[in-house]
Order: sequence, then structure tokens, then C-alpha cells
Amino acid sequence: QLLLAALKPLDHMLQPPCTLTVPASRGALHAAAERVASQLSSAASAADVVVCLKGGVHQLPVPLALGPQHNHPSGRRVIWRGAALPSAPTTLSAGAPLLRWVRCSHLDPATPPECAGPEWDGVWAHAADDVPHVTRAALPFRQLWVGGLRAPRATARTEAWNLSTTAEGYSARGVVPGLEWAAAELRWPSQVQNWIEPRCAVDRVAGRRVIVSRPCWAALTARKGGPPPAPLLVENLLRPPPAGQFACSDRHVFYRPREPYGGPPRDAWAPLHEAILQAEGLANHSFQRLAFSHATWRQPSTPEGYVPTQSLVTPLGEPPGAVSLGRARGVAVDGCSFANLGSAYALSVGGASQQVSVVGSSFTSLAGGAVKLGNVDDERALATSPERMDSAFRVVDNTIRLAALELRGAAAIFAGYVRDTTISHNSVAETGYTAISLGWGWGTHVLGRQTFMRNNHVVSNRMERVVSALNDGGCIYTLGPQPNSTVSLNYCEADRAPVVGSFYHDNGSRYFRTTRNVASNSPAPCVYLQGCCGAPALDVAVSLVWCRGEAPLRNNCAPAEANCSLAYPGLAADCHCAVDKATVVSVPAHEAWPAEAQAVVDAAGARGGGVGLGGLGKTRVGLAKV
Repeated sequence: QLLLAALKPLDHMLQPPCTLTVPASRGALHAAAERVASQLSSAASAADVVVCLKGGVHQLPVPLALGPQHNHPSGRRVIWRGAALPSAPTTLSAGAPLLRWVRCSHLDPATPPECAGPEWDGVWAHAADDVPHVTRAALPFRQLWVGGLRAPRATARTEAWNLSTTAEGYSARGVVPGLEWAAAELRWPSQVQNWIEPRCAVDRVAGRRVIVSRPCWAALTARKGGPPPAPLLVENLLRPPPAGQFACSDRHVFYRPREPYGGPPRDAWAPLHEAILQAEGLANHSFQRLAFSHATWRQPSTPEGYVPTQSLVTPLGEPPGAVSLGRARGVAVDGCSFANLGSAYALSVGGASQQVSVVGSSFTSLAGGAVKLGNVDDERALATSPERMDSAFRVVDNTIRLAALELRGAAAIFAGYVRDTTISHNSVAETGYTAISLGWGWGTHVLGRQTFMRNNHVVSNRMERVVSALNDGGCIYTLGPQPNSTVSLNYCEADRAPVVGSFYHDNGSRYFRTTRNVASNSPAPCVYLQGCCGAPALDVAVSLVWCRGEAPLRNNCAPAEANCSLAYPGLAADCHCAVDKATVVSVPAHEAWPAEAQAVVDAAGARGGGVGLGGLGKTRVGLAKV
């Protein structure tokens, strides 16, 4: 480590010089991208092209689009590099600053009429029309960040209205205030299924009737298999928000500062776009020392709403990333920061991408998940041509903290149909749902044609305080057959899901070797092997597990629990779920780990940053200077 520290300044000096320098001004990056494409079209040089982005906030008028025209004709690398100083990061923002706040006060004639009552004292209002470059499509805002911190949208429990289900929504005990509910969104945490939290917009209120957006209501009814229960939560009521929270209509943003006194909110940002960077067909690109902030995801606000299957996938398709890479080859995301994002996922890589690495980067304050790999396309999953596969991904030495804060069914790292993928030495903490989810398809592909999933390895990750909002997840969760795949040397602390397990092989999980893992302080079993629902796990071998303060291991695909010949005709009755009980060690509470287990704990997690911002998971994203 001392040698590496000594070599870091030398490494910086050896980096290739800038080919092009981009100032931190609105639209400059798009102009630079056009210039890069023009120069590359006639480039004869064999040298790398280095695009250096100056420190500061690069406000994007539209998402940045990169494609094959930005690839080096000689196969050399194109490097997009941010500033070296963490104190002045290069931030690509899909948002806009809110600079014209007015105080809500019943004594001030300039107060907007919506917040003129005395109960609004201490709240600040910002007109939507005063947000630079805003469009109606961005309203009402789903997110707000103030002083580098996320401000949640105000949420209330629904018991006071005593809602009962009707054919079009709900009936309340008394009259529902229509103006207050004009931009409301209903939430069902773990009510429709344990592991999801659907969201539907209120279409309108009529007296005691709360009418839910019709397409979302239909999807919710189908997902529940009958009339949905009354939602536990309602979000974005247009009434005075609590301290540190906001509410938003099509006309105004209302925010109550965390501290009751002082001036207007400073360093406040709202999202304008769903994407920051959309890249298709890139080859041999590197993204270094860049920070990405202030994108959103509007689907829950649409009439169709958000009614997921799992991991934010809905009947409308797969969720996008604020930064998305499709058909990528040899792309590296190194030492970048993803913070204060309202997106479904911060980074998504798929569409038959290969040899993509995400290394030494930090992800924090995320509405959804951090990294999404591959796709859930059941047809393409059966491809035999390597060109059509998502493969050879490396997600290594990243820090993820405070993920799935709003879209609470997002896995911090979600890999669908992938092969030859390594997820190792990542530190994941404080998530709404699963830390690492690997695979798709449940038991669909156990028989017949097999998917290209195989050779996937989840190794030496550290996961703490996960599944804090929903249920039926774990620190590591798998689905479907994945030959020659492993879950090993991982440490799980405080998986808060009350059922299933810290290390959880769900329906159809097959060909896994799960060994040398440590779990502590969860009400759920240390390891859980699924046996239910006509699609048990099978051909899974578990050994060398140390458990402390956890429920006992559950092997529900053991011969006495499951019959694989009934679930998968043509297979033997024995599912071959083998647990080496002699090596499953239950450590008494308050006792130290055995030396071998302590070695796993000590080695798990991120080992340090990449070339720049990685490892700065607790850094505040302060963007006051525009």
C-alpha cells in the first residue's frame, strides 16, 4: 500500500495529455463531442484521444449522446477525464439550480396564494416557471436536492382517511381535500408482494372518492391478482411539508429547511432530464474522475405508473440508467462518482455489451439502484452467438451507500442475464432492498434450451444494513441456472429482511457453489435455499458458512422438502441441494469470529478508490458555484 501511494503522483504524470479541454459551461460538452467525432473521422494518429473536462458543473441542455462515430478508427482509447481535485469535481448535471425562492408567510403579500396560511410559515416556495430551462414534461418534480443532500418528498400514512377499495380506487371516510391531493401518489410497500412497492398517481378526487390513474390501477389489480388493498402511504400532498422535505405541484416547489431560521435554500437543484449520458456502440472508451448528478425517472408519475415484477422491471420494460451503455465493447468506468440521482439505476450496461468494467467508483444518495448489468430479455438470453450476449463484466472495488431510497425495490447491483461476470470487493451499505442480485428467469430455463448465464462470481463483497424497506431479498440473491458460478468470501451484516436469507438462492438457482461466507445480525436464516412455488433451487452446494445472530440455515430444496421430478419433469426427485452441515458454524452472540471467518470479514469490501473520485462515498455533492 505504501508503494502504491508513492506511485500515485507518478501515475498522474504518466497519463496521456489532453487532446481537447472542455470548460464547465452549458452546452460545451455537446460541442466538444461533435468536435471529437469530426476529428476522429479523419484521424490518422495511433495515439489515445483524451477529452479533459474542467472542474465545475457541466449543465446539460439535453442528455449527452455518444455513438460509434466517437470510436477511435485505430482502436485506441478515447478517454473522458474529469478534474483531478476531489474538492472541485467535474459534475455532469441533468438538473437546474433553483435560485428565486420566496418565503411563505401569511404576513407577506408577495407569498404565493397556495401557501399563504399561517401553517405555511417557515416554508419557502419556488415557481416552476422560474427554474431555468424547465419544460412541462419535468413537472411536478420528483426530486429536490438542497445543500448537496436529498430532500425527500413529503409522505403521510393513510389511516386517517380509512380508505376502502372500490372499482376505480378508494372511498374515504370523509371528504378528501381535492386541492391537497391534486399531485398525490399512492404507495403500497410490501402489500402487493413482499419485495415490491408499486406507485400510482391519483387521477382525481371527487368528494369521498379517490380515483386512481386507470392504466396503473389495472396493472396493480393484475399484479395483486384481485382488488388491491388500501395503500399504506400517500406521497406529495400539497400541504406544509415537514423539515427537510418538499412537496411539488405543476406550479411551485415547497420546501421547509432543516433549520427553522435563516435565508432561502441554497445550492438547491431539481432534475430536468431522465438521462445524463446515453451511449450506444462505444468501443474502447474510458470515463475517469467524472461525477454524475440530478437525473430523474418519470415513469411513476405517468398514467401507467410503476408496478414492478422485481428489481424495478415492469411490464413496460426495463428501467434505464442515468448513464446507459448499450452494445459497448471494452468500456471502463473508473474512479467516477454517482450521487444525488433520481434515476431507476445510476449506471446501466446491456444490449449485448462485453468487457465493461466499473472500478473504484462511488454511488450514494440514489433513488434507485447503483449498477444494472445485462438485460431480462428471455429470447435473447437463449442466444448462442457470443456477439448477442452480455458478458465479461467486472464490478470491482466500488462503494455504494444509501441506495433505493425512493424506488425501494431496486437492488444496489442488479445483474440479469449475464455470463463471465465478476462482482467483487464492493462495499454496499444502507439499501432499501437486496445488495447484489444475480440472474433472472426463475425456473423457466431449468429444462430445455439453456440461457447463456454461466461463470458468474460474487466474491469478497461487504454488505451492511440492507433490505431495510421491503422483504424477500438478501445480501446476495440469485435466480436461474448459472453453471460454474460461485458465491464466496462475502460478509453480510444486518440484513433486515425478516424472512428468507442473507445468502438466498431463489427459484431455479442452479449450479452454484456457495462457500466461505459470513453473516451476522439478521432475523432471517443465514442461508436460504428456495423450495417453493413449483421451481425449487437445485444443484447448489453450500459449505463453510459462519453465522452469528441469524436464524438457522434453511435448505428447502432438500429431499424431504422438495421434489425436482415434479417441478422439472425428466429430472430426478433429488434436487441435489447439498449442505455440508459440519462446516456450517453458528457462533454465539457476543463471541469473536473464528480466525478463518475473521479473515473473510477483514478482506471483504472495497480496497480503495480508482483514479480519482472512487471511495468518496460520504462526499457531499455541493454545487453552489454555477
